[in-house]
Amino acid sequence: MERNLILAYDVGGTQIKAAVVIGGTILEETISHYDSHADRSAEEIVAHFADIAVDLLSKAGEEPPLIGGIGMAFPGPFDYDAGISFIRGLSKFEALYGIPFGERLEEAVRSHGMLAPRLASSFGIRFGNDAALFGLGEAGYGEARRCNRAVCLTIGTGLGSCFLENGRLVLDRADVPDQGWLYPVSYQGKIADDWISRRGILQLASEMRLGQEGLDVKDYAKAALTGDRLAANLFETFGTRMAEILAPSFRVFKPDRIVIGGQISKSGTLFVPAFEKELEKAGIKADVKLSGNTLYSTFMGIYDFVLS
Repeated sequence: MERNLILAYDVGGTQIKAAVVIGGTILEETISHYDSHADRSAEEIVAHFADIAVDLLSKAGEEPPLIGGIGMAFPGPFDYDAGISFIRGLSKFEALYGIPFGERLEEAVRSHGMLAPRLASSFGIRFGNDAALFGLGEAGYGEARRCNRAVCLTIGTGLGSCFLENGRLVLDRADVPDQGWLYPVSYQGKIADDWISRRGILQLASEMRLGQEGLDVKDYAKAALTGDRLAANLFETFGTRMAEILAPSFRVFKPDRIVIGGQISKSGTLFVPAFEKELEKAGIKADVKLSGNTLYSTFMGIYDFVLS
């Protein structure tokens, strides 16, 4: 199956990023971005996902290998083994709630005139948590390689996380939070997701009286990088707070390395030093690294996941 191609989808509520991976290589010419159409009916969403497969296949060359499988990093809540979404109240993929999305998509692919002849006998569709698949990619090809214990974080609209030991996910063990998820960790009456995220930084900016209408994280980052001391202090405070929230979980697991990806990681040089310093104060000695490319790691994690 390794010489068959894998279609990798990184699914978000607004956009789907997708690519073809063959033999452990992402075909650059196939990397594409599509509207998620997350507000449409279940039938339209299924058809859209199948159409993406057709488009990716068309970009993979005149005679691409057979499709060995489709792998999807999908937001939760989601029953990844059963292929059923339980997203509700978030204005995205509402029409998929509780239905066998994976089964319906596979039926659509297998009956599609342009896809059915291209399917390998081993073809199947697998779903996984986006942060976990990112972590698998980092463990196999990125900053978490050759680590005994690693924690991988994605910071964007929310906080994603996974715990790995010798490159394998740890989901159910006494020294790891349930499913490796840190987002529900309690801190000052809220959960970690509220603090370690885009909205967390913007809320902190408001607390520090830096909030100005229309400014986003990238605007504060640009200001900090051009010498604005108040903006720099915003990110330093964010890094310190992030360590305070996560240190208890890290103290139990004792990671060798912490890898940070996601949209907010682009500003990592501004908050990682404070994050590391606060962790060291808490007795946690782990190398902290920024992902070289979150999307690539996610695609490669999907690839390995489908082949496993």
